[in-house]
Amino acid sequence: MEKERCSETPGGGDLIGMEVKIRSATEEDMSFIEKELKKNNIDADYLDYREFVVATENSDRIGFGRLTKTGESYQIGCVVVIADKRRHGIGSSIVKHLIDYSPVNLVYIPTDLADYFKKAGFLEMKESSKELLDALDKTDRMRGKPNTMIMVYEKPRPGSALSP
Repeated sequence: MEKERCSETPGGGDLIGMEVKIRSATEEDMSFIEKELKKNNIDADYLDYREFVVATENSDRIGFGRLTKTGESYQIGCVVVIADKRRHGIGSSIVKHLIDYSPVNLVYIPTDLADYFKKAGFLEMKESSKELLDALDKTDRMRGKPNTMIMVYEKPRPGSALSP
């Protein structure tokens, strides 16, 4: 993820006084990211800090997400929030940030959390390209979750009724 495109962004959270910022990851963030990936049984191979954003609260790392390029497509992955900060909108803020900073209009995610991502505006894909199916196959094997599917989010086009 390019530094200049990923400015600090105040994030959500429904706790009073909680201010979450999302920023580009640095090399120094990688030990936190790797530890949390392993703790959550997510593949920690082939990591590049430039693909990650980190959510912080009072400069403490509390979560992260990843946007990777797969062929001509971009996919979100590795969205993790530390256990005691979950259910406050931080993961949703991370996902929204990754979508907003994606250089393409269609963003994919291989996931077994369909209901969660439907709330964020993702739709289940009925057909997928070979590169996305390969990414899904790898994700499915690595995480050992047989109900993994590919979902897609389409950014609203400027000037459309859904665009801000």
